[in-house]
Amino acid sequence: MVDLHNGNCLDVLKTLSDDSVNTWITSPPYAKQRDYGGAESEDYLSWISPMLVEIKRTMTLDGSFFFNIKEHCHKGQRDLYVYKLIIHMVEYLGFRFVDEFIWNKTNPFPTGSKKRLKDGWERIYHFTKTNDYKFFPNECLIQSTSKNLEQEKKRNNIGRNLSTNGSGMNMSKRISTDMVRPSNVITGSSSNLNIEHPAVYPSYLPEFFIKLTTEAGDTVGDMFMGSGTTGIIAKKMNRDFVGIELDKSYFNLAKKRIEAPTIGDWFE
Repeated sequence: MVDLHNGNCLDVLKTLSDDSVNTWITSPPYAKQRDYGGAESEDYLSWISPMLVEIKRTMTLDGSFFFNIKEHCHKGQRDLYVYKLIIHMVEYLGFRFVDEFIWNKTNPFPTGSKKRLKDGWERIYHFTKTNDYKFFPNECLIQSTSKNLEQEKKRNNIGRNLSTNGSGMNMSKRISTDMVRPSNVITGSSSNLNIEHPAVYPSYLPEFFIKLTTEAGDTVGDMFMGSGTTGIIAKKMNRDFVGIELDKSYFNLAKKRIEAPTIGDWFE
């Protein structure tokens, strides 16, 4: 099932049922950085907070919320609005701040500043409602390099007779294999698709988080759908999808991409 909405994010969210979305994955308009909505940094928290209240309400108890955002620089220093937002989400809205993923970009763009380097990464925050959330790391295993595998085997041999190590890990149950869990650093390029949207999401990002926290038949949502990449991946992976987009032209683009019978030219 694909459920697409062209309208105001807060208004649409209020029409969704409680506990109806397993995983939300979104990248909202950044403060002062994108020309398709949002708010100035000093107003950002009050603008987005009511939407986050609805996101939390619509999440299943075992659901997740992945939130991609990065603060801009103002007068030579990083703006603090994202940090204030994270604290607000935990201390006032009751989200659980599970983890922070780093999206390491292999094709960073110059900043235009003589006193800062290329901006080569962004954060993706992971929030849940409870500690009992769906989590399937074995669906995201990556191939171990021969060097890393050799190191893993040495560590296993050294610690196999110990019940714990300094971190509390049970070393007696440690297993070294060719496939290993990925880290919370996700490396890849920004999307190179030349379509009518300023910030097309690369397909590997939503695919990673959908695999990590959902099963076939679950529902994935994107409250700022943009060009619809998350919806394409959800459909491809046999998940239901709920997408919301305010801009009519972006909504039409996303709808065309998601509803296409084949991925074809609408995909990396």
